[in-house]
Amino acid sequence: MKEREKMEKRKFAPGLVLFIIMFLISTVGLTLLGEGNFALPGMIARYVIGTVSVVFMANIYGVEFKIKGFFKGLFSAIGLVGVACCIHNLLAMRIPTDIGFKEGLPNAIFMFLLMMSVGVFEEAIYRGVLFNTLRNCLGESKGRIILAVILSAIPFGLTHFLNLIFYPNLVVWITSQVVYATAGGVLFACIYYITDNFWLVVVLHGLYDYLASIWSCFVSQAEGIGIPAVDSTIMQGIKDAIPDCIFGLIAFIVLLVVLNKREKDS
Repeated sequence: MKEREKMEKRKFAPGLVLFIIMFLISTVGLTLLGEGNFALPGMIARYVIGTVSVVFMANIYGVEFKIKGFFKGLFSAIGLVGVACCIHNLLAMRIPTDIGFKEGLPNAIFMFLLMMSVGVFEEAIYRGVLFNTLRNCLGESKGRIILAVILSAIPFGLTHFLNLIFYPNLVVWITSQVVYATAGGVLFACIYYITDNFWLVVVLHGLYDYLASIWSCFVSQAEGIGIPAVDSTIMQGIKDAIPDCIFGLIAFIVLLVVLNKREKDS
């Protein structure tokens, strides 16, 4: 029994150490970049950190970051939940625009590349490293998969409090962001587990952020990538968090259905 426990700890340690290292490097590095955090330097840093994380996980645990099955996963029940969440973001973040399509297109293209880098970076750290590490440590039983989903989503959500470093005046707005990011963490972990396709969650995550920010590319006086000029009210913060919490809950229910089915089939 003791030997088994030691083996489990050895399995857990490499991934946990990698997660901590990548988290610290990214947190300190992106903070030091200041305004470059959401410019070319930040984009390059995210792609590099995400790629390194994926490579290490492939070598440490033999995790397959395959592309095969991407479209099958995209059009599955859980994939369509993610698509619906992205479409909601596009509609919910709609603001009046005053820049034409051709004029705003270069910014829109850069925004796409930037948000995809966020998808690669955050999914690599929280799903690629943390979720897979938890799965490897806890096991593949129904209850432990559920625990891995929750434990990987909570730190993902809480790290959004770091945005207070750049926007200390947006306490309510960022707190709301933490809540719906946690729900998003549940959503992406469920999609990843059910489809077993890492790149699907990368693309969906990138699209989620991109569709929330696309309108700012066509506004001359935009305050930033979907960042408000003034803080939300508490009621507005709650209202903003509800839709993503609903999508996260739907994804969790789909996960339970899949886990129950797999449990019966085994």
